[in-house]
Amino acid sequence: MKKLIMKYGLIAGVIVVCIPFIGSLVMGSDPSTYQMGEIIGYSTMIFSLLTIFLAVKEYKAQCKEVVSFKQIFLLGIGITFIAAFMFGVYNVLYATVIEPDFMNNYFNYYIENIRNSGATEEVINQQIAQLEQEKSFFMNPMVNFSVMFANVFMIGLIISIVSAFSQSERKPAS
Repeated sequence: MKKLIMKYGLIAGVIVVCIPFIGSLVMGSDPSTYQMGEIIGYSTMIFSLLTIFLAVKEYKAQCKEVVSFKQIFLLGIGITFIAAFMFGVYNVLYATVIEPDFMNNYFNYYIENIRNSGATEEVINQQIAQLEQEKSFFMNPMVNFSVMFANVFMIGLIISIVSAFSQSERKPAS
């Protein structure tokens, strides 16, 4: 199982890192691309973690015994952990090395969206003040890593559970 976790975890990790990276190269890092970048990012997370289903299929072909919910779930979580870790590291590198102005530009983009929301001046000021308070928190590389890791991990957790429910086999009654 460990070899399958490594193999499919690395495949999922490469997918979840490369597609957004290539997308940013093609679309650029202009704030007008942020919404599309988010769509691409979340779609890629789901797509990359569908490798769990492929890993389960290969595991079942290799296994001579009944494959349990727990085995499939652990396989999925292992794959998810590797992909989530790779994505977290990529995002920290992206925001600090590849595009060091990204976080400031991203916050400015959201501030502009708040100003153009049509809300009352009081609500706009409250939302901007809240965003400004959170800015330094989210600009911390460890927080950035943790948030991006958690995004991928939560999606992978759901896919792992679905995969385990749909692909596990019940032991025959004795």
